[in-house]
Amino acid sequence: MDEIIDISRLGDLKNYSVTTVFQPRWDNVLLMTPYDRERTYILTTDGEELILEQRLQEVLRNFGEFAGVHQIEMQTLYSIVKGQTMGIIAGHYELVPTCGRGNCWVAYYMAHHVDHYQRNQGNNGVLITFKCRSQKLITVAVGTCMKTFERLLHQAHEVGKIQLESVKNLCNSFGIGNNEVGRFTCETTDHEQFLHRKQYERVFMDQILKVVGQTADRCYGEDFTADFYKQLRRILARY
Repeated sequence: MDEIIDISRLGDLKNYSVTTVFQPRWDNVLLMTPYDRERTYILTTDGEELILEQRLQEVLRNFGEFAGVHQIEMQTLYSIVKGQTMGIIAGHYELVPTCGRGNCWVAYYMAHHVDHYQRNQGNNGVLITFKCRSQKLITVAVGTCMKTFERLLHQAHEVGKIQLESVKNLCNSFGIGNNEVGRFTCETTDHEQFLHRKQYERVFMDQILKVVGQTADRCYGEDFTADFYKQLRRILARY
């Protein structure tokens, strides 16, 4: 087997490139894990090993915002599949934790870049083998048991399945047949994707506000104050 990257020994291995400007995306990251309390180790799809000068939780939060995956959506979908340890999932794209977020050896890996995985006979952990852009295989040793690893991966798959089924439902509801789907999957610019996401977020938020207003009217005979809705918008924007 080729050289294995052991994330429990990152500090012992080498001097890494340190950066403050790397933007994780679905297509440029294989795995992320804490390097220390203030920095994050990132293995890229080019096989590079970087240290990003941000805490892992900050990196994850920023990535979720960049990818347009709302925390409230993950909370809702993971509760449906009875999962408590959330990843960041967008259909076929899956950023999955290897164990609980409180575990010091937790790593978040892009499951859609995984070639295969197996039990690490050396310490009963898991070896994840990724296929990088050059088609080279990179193997990473993570500190989690196989049972936990597979449970969290299965839950991520179930969340993605619900999302994809929701897309199919929208296609059916909007009269989009199989021959028309290609028209809606063409490449778009980053700016167009941003505008589409903002439009979706506006529709999503306005629906919630209208439901809250109608519920208040039925229960109390009057609507909530403007300040209530101002606070509600702020809370929704955070998630």
